[in-house]
Amino acid sequence: MEAILFFLIPISSCFLVFLKDHNRVRKLTTNALLIGNAVFFLIPIMLAYFNTPTGESMWNENTGGGAYLWLYFLIFPISAIGQLTLLILKIVFASKEK
Repeated sequence: MEAILFFLIPISSCFLVFLKDHNRVRKLTTNALLIGNAVFFLIPIMLAYFNTPTGESMWNENTGGGAYLWLYFLIFPISAIGQLTLLILKIVFASKEK
């Protein structure tokens, strides 16, 4: 259950990319922002994974890269606000075309 909540921002970004918008520049811009937001959200988990020594746990703060996961206290609110803003924009742009 926690994994679903944790990856809610990247997964919702993937679905929002496919919303219709007839303005090509606006669609490319919002899609680039959505993908950038998903990558920004995944930075701490990637840092923890790539900076973990062989044979150690990625989640361990002492010997692994788990200290990088504390960045989520800063990244999660920023990414969630950005995701909510982009969600509203994509819905408004998609409904304007009808």
